[in-house]
Amino acid sequence: MMSETRYATTASSGRRAAPSARLRAQATLSAEWIKLRSLRSMLVTPALAAVFCIGWGSLVCLRYVNTWHTRDAASKAAFQPLDVNFNVLVIGVLFFGVLGALVVTNEYGNGLIRTTLTATPQRGLLLAAKTALLVPLALLSSAVIIFALFLTGQGILAGHLPHVTLAVPDVLGRVLGAIFYLTAASLIGLFIGVIARSAAVAMSCVFGVFLVLPTLLDSLHGGVWRHTVPYLPSNLGNALWLSHSGSLARPTVAALGLAAYVIVLGVLATFSLRRRDA
Repeated sequence: MMSETRYATTASSGRRAAPSARLRAQATLSAEWIKLRSLRSMLVTPALAAVFCIGWGSLVCLRYVNTWHTRDAASKAAFQPLDVNFNVLVIGVLFFGVLGALVVTNEYGNGLIRTTLTATPQRGLLLAAKTALLVPLALLSSAVIIFALFLTGQGILAGHLPHVTLAVPDVLGRVLGAIFYLTAASLIGLFIGVIARSAAVAMSCVFGVFLVLPTLLDSLHGGVWRHTVPYLPSNLGNALWLSHSGSLARPTVAALGLAAYVIVLGVLATFSLRRRDA
């Protein structure tokens, strides 16, 4: 009887206890953070976005300063300093979409994804960890770029042309809207990357969603235009920072629409990651 008790005690002590959900989440976050830090693209892409957005935005503002005396009264009356300053985001958003895509497609490209999925078989947890790390990275990068772009551009316009400050009503909201847009674009890129599993395909999709598709559909007229074009991700994002959005969605609707795109793509990416082999 004692031998049976001793055997049961030995067996139970030798049996390894399953880690708790909190420990698994911490371990997954730590592993993903190590991989994220090792990717040069996580530093290079935001740096290129900063150089492009701030540099090009400054050049556009300088051009307006230098050519202001040649513009007619109607052009001067229609001048919107925030729109001129932030118009570079039409292209700048591509950097953040690519940034999100590279978080996962690098692993598919070098085959590391098989090791990752072996170490973390809970694929939903894996995608949640990547998302949780990308959000603060994209949020911080976009905030630095947007505020630097705003301060640089309005500083160039000040003293020469009409300009705005953060104290002007609605300006801070549009600055924060631009930050939200870029952050949402990075998440859209991440989920597209999970579904595409290829850097080239994911980048092509990002370019198509944010640049090519709006250009193609913009030529449509009538009911098709009214019910599709304003609700594309790029136009929803533009509605968050444009001073006069015209036929685009209202800022609140635009923010909710972008969030819906992120959620739907996140669900599709989770389903794809769980159902498909590496």
